[in-house]
Amino acid sequence: MVGLSLVSAITATVVVPPGPVAADQVSNLKTQATQIAQDLVLEQLQIGTYQQQYDVDIAKVQRDEGELGSSEDQIQADTSRVSGDRKRLQSEAVSAYVNLDPEVNGTVALFENAKETPTREEYEEVASGDIALTIDALHIDENGLRAERATLEQQEARDQATTNQEATVANAARQTEIQLASKQSEITGQLAVAVAQQQAAQAAAAAAAVRAAQAAAASPTSPTASRTPTSTTQPAPSATSTAAQGSAASTSSGDPSLPPFLQCVLQAESGGNYGAVSPGGTYMGGFQFSQATWNEAAVLAGMPQLINVPPNEATPAEQDDLAIALYDADGQQSWNDSCRTK
Repeated sequence: MVGLSLVSAITATVVVPPGPVAADQVSNLKTQATQIAQDLVLEQLQIGTYQQQYDVDIAKVQRDEGELGSSEDQIQADTSRVSGDRKRLQSEAVSAYVNLDPEVNGTVALFENAKETPTREEYEEVASGDIALTIDALHIDENGLRAERATLEQQEARDQATTNQEATVANAARQTEIQLASKQSEITGQLAVAVAQQQAAQAAAAAAAVRAAQAAAASPTSPTASRTPTSTTQPAPSATSTAAQGSAASTSSGDPSLPPFLQCVLQAESGGNYGAVSPGGTYMGGFQFSQATWNEAAVLAGMPQLINVPPNEATPAEQDDLAIALYDADGQQSWNDSCRTK
C-alpha cells in the first residue's frame, strides 16, 4: 500500500546544525519540503480511493442484509402457511370424527355399503397423498430457505470482513497523512530558520565589510586616495581642497579631486568637518546631506551598501563620492548656500 510505505519513508528527522547555514542546506530543505508535499497529495488521493471502495462495500452489506431479511420474512410466511394447513386439516379431521356415528369405525360411515369400497380406498389414498405432498413441499421449502439463509450469512460475513479490512487500511492511510503533514510543518519551520540564519550571516558579513572599510579609511596609515572614483567629472586642481580633513580632493595619482563648487560647499556647509551634524539632526556630514538625499546619492553612485548609513558615519572618501554623484546628476540645485551660482 502507498500509505503504509510512506510511513517508513518519513521517520527520519532533519536537524539543522547551529551556526551559519550554507546554501546547499537550504536547497536540501526546500527539496524535502517539495517531496513531502507531493507525497501528501498522493496519500490524500489514496485515502479518497479507499473511502470510495469502503462506501461500495457498505452498500453491498446493506443489500445483503436486505436480502437476508426478505428470506427471513419468506420463511416466516411459509411457516405460517404450513401451520395454517395443519390446523385446517386437524379441524376437518375433528369435524369428520364428530359428525360420524360413534359406532361406525373411521371412514366406513362415509361409504355405507360394500359396493363403494373402491371409492373409499381411493378417497383414503387421495387424502393421504395430499397430506404427504403438503408435508414434503413444506420440508423442501424449509430446506431451501435454510440453504439460502446460510449462503446469505456467509456472504454477509465476507462483506463485513472486507469492509473491516478496508477500514483498517483507510485508517492507516489517514495516520500516514497526519505524519506527512507533521513532517511538512517541521521541514517548513527548519527551512525558515535556515533561510533566516543564511540572511543573518550575509548581513553580518556585509556589516563587517562596511566596518572594516570605515576603519581602514579612518586609519592614519590609510590614504584617502584609495577610494574608487564614481564620477566622470574631470579633476580640477585647486589649492583650497587641502582645507578638508581626509577630503577626496587629495592630489594622489588617479584620485578624483572635488570640483570647485563642491570644495566651496564643503567649507560653507561644515567648515570641512565630515562628522558635522546640524542642531536639529536633519543634516549630516561634510556636505550636510539629509538621510533621504544621501540614500538617493548612494543609488546614483552605485554604492547601495551606504543606503540608510548616517552620512556623518561614512568615511570622507565615501562622502566625497556621493557628493560628486549627486552633483553630476543634479548640478548645483541640491545645495542652497553661498556657493550656488545665482
